[in-house]
Amino acid sequence: MLWRSPYILLILATCLWGGNFVVGKVLVAEIPPILLATIRWCIALLVMLPFVGRDMWKQRSLMIAKWKPLLFLSLTGVAGFNTLTYIAVQYTGSINAALMNSATPVLIVLISAIVLREPFTIAVLPSIALSLVGVLWIISRGSWDAIVSLSFNKGDMWMIAAIICWALYSVWMKKAAGHFPSQALFFWQIVVSVIVLIPSSIIEYAVRQPVLHGSISLILGLLYLGIFASLIAFTAWNKAIALIGPSRCAGFLNLIVVFSAIFATAFTGEHLHLYHWIGAALVLAGVYLTNRIQKSAQRNNTVGQKQ
Repeated sequence: MLWRSPYILLILATCLWGGNFVVGKVLVAEIPPILLATIRWCIALLVMLPFVGRDMWKQRSLMIAKWKPLLFLSLTGVAGFNTLTYIAVQYTGSINAALMNSATPVLIVLISAIVLREPFTIAVLPSIALSLVGVLWIISRGSWDAIVSLSFNKGDMWMIAAIICWALYSVWMKKAAGHFPSQALFFWQIVVSVIVLIPSSIIEYAVRQPVLHGSISLILGLLYLGIFASLIAFTAWNKAIALIGPSRCAGFLNLIVVFSAIFATAFTGEHLHLYHWIGAALVLAGVYLTNRIQKSAQRNNTVGQKQ
């Protein structure tokens, strides 16, 4: 039942990614961003190999034949988005990063309308705006001064690149869904991403020469990123995209901010305040209305085509 409900899948994915922002923010202070992304996906690959490695090897000819979309998805979604996000948070504030990340749903809807010819209606814009207001309310702590005082630096530019990567990945995953077995596609995305990230992390390590300190909390954090925020979250997100399309999934990304606030409260000693609850209510309302409007537009488009 879980894997048949796109809404449960989307809530699961965004919940785990909310934890990723909290854990990743802590770990990137100790591990350089490219190396952190490399370790994360190496863990994911090692966990998958004993279970699906033999079957995935049988799919290699298909993946080689379709290497272009595979490479594109690997570079944008698996290797690209989180690596760029980890780089961004080194230079920009969390308010700036969260603000720009909240624009991703709008970008996905627009790209889906262009690339996939998915129905787009102006009526969806107010509900998207409502969800964005909720995000703004949370990350600004209900303070207008926190919003108007924002400044942009090179970290913000990295974050813009990150959200573009994720929007492109989400749309092209829908295009690829009918041409690849879903599990095989994700597995080989990880393989390609690890191949790309390893030499990049070696160069990063040689340049920065960080001093790494092992600890139980560090290991647990890496396992969370490699298993929960990677394998489970990506599988759930990709499955939901295949079921209802990227534009209807897009609005759920704003739930990441809500879950990030909850995890930060639970694990970093921060407290939930009234602005958290107000913002969460606005985000949820916006996500619900966006999904309803997009679903209605898709239904009307299908009826029109049949007639």
